[in-house]
Amino acid sequence: MKYNITRDYIGIGNSRSGQKNNGIEFIVSHDTGNAGSTAYGNRNYFENTNPTASAHTFIDDKYILEIIPLDEKAWHVRYNVSSDNSRYGADANDAAIGVELCWGGRINFEESYDRYVWYHAYLVDQFGLDPKRDIVAHSTLDPSRRSDPQNAMNRYGISWNDFINDVNQAYRKYFQGEEDLPEPVVKGASVQLPVGRGDEGAFVREIQRDLISAGFSLPQFGADGMFGSETERAVMRFQKRYNLAVDGLVGPQTLGTLKEVNNGDRPVNEFPLPRGVLQNGDEGNSVKQVQRALKRLGYDPEYIDGKYGSLTEDAVKRFQSMYQELANDGIYGPNTKRFMEMELEDL
Repeated sequence: MKYNITRDYIGIGNSRSGQKNNGIEFIVSHDTGNAGSTAYGNRNYFENTNPTASAHTFIDDKYILEIIPLDEKAWHVRYNVSSDNSRYGADANDAAIGVELCWGGRINFEESYDRYVWYHAYLVDQFGLDPKRDIVAHSTLDPSRRSDPQNAMNRYGISWNDFINDVNQAYRKYFQGEEDLPEPVVKGASVQLPVGRGDEGAFVREIQRDLISAGFSLPQFGADGMFGSETERAVMRFQKRYNLAVDGLVGPQTLGTLKEVNNGDRPVNEFPLPRGVLQNGDEGNSVKQVQRALKRLGYDPEYIDGKYGSLTEDAVKRFQSMYQELANDGIYGPNTKRFMEMELEDL
């Protein structure tokens, strides 16, 4: 075993039904879609906010973390997509393991990716799968809504074929011909909500990074892993903005809303659109606000990463092309802002 596997299961609820799956026939590869979101950060989110979605395993540069037993169902692919049935004769939630790659922020991608590759090889060995046939990208099953895990891997120059070849090589190197594999190591580092003043550690740091990403700055101490008065004030400002109970504590509702904001899943009319001019090459929270608005309006820029690249520019152009009054130049400015706000009001 090149890596230990951590099993720290969430409780039964919306995210983990406890229903047994029908046996594992394939693997669905995902990424978290949220830069800097760690394995335990995701585990704590699903445990404490209990959304009707989940995956079996989250992998970052420190942990291969199974949060749902592999013999149970996880809700990681929509049931109303049909490509999983066409390929494998079964729904992914009933017959596949969902594996999430954590990336970005301060996560060491090389370490995270190496664990991600190894774990896929481990699953191939455990369930008698073919690495070139029985691993599928989430984007392949649900292409109209998802771009993972290529969303993460392509940023680091890794194609889907590169990944499959890496898994196949890892399978041959570490598992082919081996017998009596040792049991995975089990350990835990879960966090109970609410989190508030005086708490510290990696999960507090992740909350702080999410606050900063959502536009609630921490100018004095930044994401230092210490929940002090500055972080408390930022949490209260966030709670006030999103009509939550203003208590300065990060409980299930605050954490869930914070993740929704950073994933671009909140209604965009809750985000004030930025003033000024933004164009290809710009970066920052103002760009994220524009990207979220575009996604909400149906002009998906694919990434909500705060980087105004060619995909965001193309999305702006597509929006502008709907109005004769706008120059179709891909530059966000006062006129584009005015028309975007007009459309958002109609949602």
